[in-house]
Amino acid sequence: MPHTHITYWPRVLLLWGCGILAAMQFAKVSLAFALLQQQFGVSATQMGWALSVVGVVGLSLGVSMGLLAPRIGYRRLLCGGMLLGAVLAAVQALSLPFHWFVGTRVLEGASHLAVVVAAPTLMSGTTAARHRSIAMGLWSTFVGTAFALTAAGGHQFLAYAGVPSMFALHAVLLLIAAVLAWVALPLDQPPPASAAHGAGLLARHVRTYTDWRTALPGLCFFCYTGMAVALLTFLPRGLTDTDRWAATVLPLMGIAGTFGAGWLTQRSSPLRLLRMLYPSLGLAGVLCAWSAMTGWGYVEAAIALMLISGLAGGSAFALIPHLNHDSAQQARANGAVAQMGNLGATLGPPLFAWSTAMHSAWGLAIPVLLLASTGAVLTQWGSIMQRSAAGKPQSP
Repeated sequence: MPHTHITYWPRVLLLWGCGILAAMQFAKVSLAFALLQQQFGVSATQMGWALSVVGVVGLSLGVSMGLLAPRIGYRRLLCGGMLLGAVLAAVQALSLPFHWFVGTRVLEGASHLAVVVAAPTLMSGTTAARHRSIAMGLWSTFVGTAFALTAAGGHQFLAYAGVPSMFALHAVLLLIAAVLAWVALPLDQPPPASAAHGAGLLARHVRTYTDWRTALPGLCFFCYTGMAVALLTFLPRGLTDTDRWAATVLPLMGIAGTFGAGWLTQRSSPLRLLRMLYPSLGLAGVLCAWSAMTGWGYVEAAIALMLISGLAGGSAFALIPHLNHDSAQQARANGAVAQMGNLGATLGPPLFAWSTAMHSAWGLAIPVLLLASTGAVLTQWGSIMQRSAAGKPQSP
């Protein structure tokens, strides 16, 4: 997909909206978790699997989707994913048995993955180079924005209209977005000769993780998602009754960080920025633990931790166009980001839960330090590779 010298902001906002609606495939079940558990008569563990199975699909097929995207066509892939999501949300509005509901969630994983691979690649292609980091920063807020929007009006909507109406509304919004995207986005270009064929899929999968330019954004994003959901779950536990207002501010600070990363990486290399952010992230985790023990400054430390983690997540997204200028490479990098992001979101919460149970206040700082240290090592490696590759052309 060729790049442009003009930024089409309406398309950028439309693609961002598609991402938000895809993220609501997680947010809607999270919001209605207790109601759905009661409706189906299942345990919290079973309902938890129904929530997380969407991410498991991305974990297992993320890179494969990124490899196949150029051959399918990004516009077709995006609109097909949105239409599939709309159909599944409409089916979920019916009175389904639990096992059928879980089946629709598995298919929603494919819908979600199609959108998160195609939309950022299309966004990069419809954005001028001078605005690309800003657009990627905006894109990286799609999950947090979906959860914030769902939390803002979702409880009132559920109380007034019920769970089936929430699923039906999601289906309608997905359908409208799919039609708008089909009309507004340019036609897909013929697939390049290097587009993935089935026989070479495994080899190209390996190539994604052996090429530092396509692997590094996903690996850095893992260090972010390994803590993002867990921090939103465990940070509020340290709040006192008088500080409960901060539970609403924390996700907003994460969104502010991810969007702010787009502006910062417009002026500085995202790799250079990440090399500063990961040590700051570890320090913020230590400050949170110290504040929890002393009872002083916990809200400020928690807000700083969420802001810095959001900056790290947005900067990891900005690495994709910074390191990969070919759309096929960007799709591979987006696939790795989807896969590694789902891996982090799957492993992070149980790691934090175990650590906080074992070590009380310091239990939150230990995983943060572990992930921040991993990110620091990765970015140091990336800097070395970038210096060694200076002046060498990228291979398509």
